[in-house]
Amino acid sequence: MNHFRSANKRARHRRPSGEPQSSAQPPLQKVAASQNGPSSPGPVAPKALAATPKPVNLSIRGPLGVAPAQTLRRNVGVVVRNREGKVLAGLRAHASGDKAWQLPQGGIEGREKPATAAYRELREETGLDPRSVKLLREHEAWIDYLLPTEMSAGRKFNGQTQKWFLFEYLESGLPDLKKATDDEFEQLAWVEMEWLIAHVIAFRKPVYKQVKKIFRL
Repeated sequence: MNHFRSANKRARHRRPSGEPQSSAQPPLQKVAASQNGPSSPGPVAPKALAATPKPVNLSIRGPLGVAPAQTLRRNVGVVVRNREGKVLAGLRAHASGDKAWQLPQGGIEGREKPATAAYRELREETGLDPRSVKLLREHEAWIDYLLPTEMSAGRKFNGQTQKWFLFEYLESGLPDLKKATDDEFEQLAWVEMEWLIAHVIAFRKPVYKQVKKIFRL
């Protein structure tokens, strides 16, 4: 579940008055619901101070090096690839315009393992049964991104640090979106990764380009 959406999320098919409905559609049939040398040594610290650990500087993390780690929420991102090499994308139910598509993702809860969170988010957001997929790869590094200032103002976190997973879809057709327990998406579709990058919101594009390269999509 994506925790950065507005607290006043709208119903799956509602859009604010005056805003156009997304005109961008994937290039296939629409399916509704469905990463100087060493400095000179300084004076030796007193023994009592030498045992005191210094705070670790986590101001740069991951390939993007975007933000202080303490401001980033732990999250998983999920790529589900079918036999044709296309990826499962969702059209956000609470957004509008032609950049409202994205991959499933969501926060890691408490001590939950990232892989467990990935299966849970798939089920909650797409209705996909864990038995319908096979885990192919878990990327070893975390990938970070920042939210735009206008979206992070007043929030505890101003971005996400994500662990990405690649799954193979073992079934045919699309997952049954009616089985989703979250209202994240109003439509699912199989699309080319290049098409998705062109139809995702701007702050996610660098991450999706990395994921495409990492998983050779």
